[in-house]
Amino acid sequence: MEIPVMMLLLASLLMAPAALPAEHAVILIIDGLSYKAVDRLDLKNLRNLIANGTYYEKSYNILPADPRSGEWTRYHSSSIPNPVILAGTVLLRSDQRYVQECFYPDRITAHAANDIAYRRINMGFHLSFLKGSDEKPTHDDETMHWALAFLRKERPAFMKIHLQDTGSAGYLCYQEKNPATPWRHNIWAEGSPYLTAALRADEYLGRFLDELGKLGMRGKTVLFVTSDHGQADKGWHPSDDPEAWPMPLVVSGPGVRAGQRFDYAEQIDIVPTLCHLMNVKPPANSDGRILAEALLSAPADVPPRRQRIKELNALILEGDALLNELRTKAKSSPALKEKLADTERDYYGLDRILEWNRFGTVDKLMAHNRAVLKELSGPTHTGR
Repeated sequence: MEIPVMMLLLASLLMAPAALPAEHAVILIIDGLSYKAVDRLDLKNLRNLIANGTYYEKSYNILPADPRSGEWTRYHSSSIPNPVILAGTVLLRSDQRYVQECFYPDRITAHAANDIAYRRINMGFHLSFLKGSDEKPTHDDETMHWALAFLRKERPAFMKIHLQDTGSAGYLCYQEKNPATPWRHNIWAEGSPYLTAALRADEYLGRFLDELGKLGMRGKTVLFVTSDHGQADKGWHPSDDPEAWPMPLVVSGPGVRAGQRFDYAEQIDIVPTLCHLMNVKPPANSDGRILAEALLSAPADVPPRRQRIKELNALILEGDALLNELRTKAKSSPALKEKLADTERDYYGLDRILEWNRFGTVDKLMAHNRAVLKELSGPTHTGR
């Protein structure tokens, strides 16, 4: 009796071994990488990952502010986007826990970055290399040297690598004073230090991938290659420039679908997705979305994609503009001073990010701020 071909095919699929789970996870950050770089530059290694994984053209993070005073500096030493990535939420707590602590202490973790600004998010890593500052820079070659050393020595379950030079090069373009310099205020111009640094970062990515292969880890490692913030065409990342909000995100490795391309994700989605693939619990207040469309097998209850962070950033800019307008008018109108005091008390801008968690969800935070701004934009209160 002949067995139908379809039944044979079904049987073979049922008997086929399931895809191996990820044993290692890596977040590799190329500081200040523009979402345009993938199409504009010959980033061979990143493009190879894209072909073999899932690519999000624009993944949004919170506004790339870097407070140097105030409440933020009591708990953090880096710009705001960096703790957000490792926490998987913008609703940060003063006692925030990060993804590396989900592996600690039983599974080895490692952190390599060429800037001591990341020292406050270094807690919970077994191995770390942090060296360099704006005044005394350390470059990507040394960061990658230590990342590879950690990889060979301990084969960490989780590793974060932060290559700083691309972002620093973008700032050089922004700061350049000589109007005759082609790359002054243009990171894409010929000879731009930004182009050089981005291409070199791609070479370091290739070196890391090669080492994973030599150690027999490539097929067991899920990689998230992205940035901490975007880059304006003129260089740097002004918070009010929407070009600085998104960055590319590439996910590749076991459990990840190949050849997929989507237009939108959020950086808070990295941690829940990583934890799902590594079978560990994310930080308790992580509220990012598992990138279900990128996975071969995903939970059934994942909500649809929304553009919450992009929407939140736009709302913050709107609120800041209205508040600044009120401050200006209050200088010459004593009647508006009370309204200004009330608004500054009730409005939760980026400077109060460590208080956002009291709302419980980003939706409730935005609803509250919208109500405050609705009052603020009325003609009675603004003197119009």
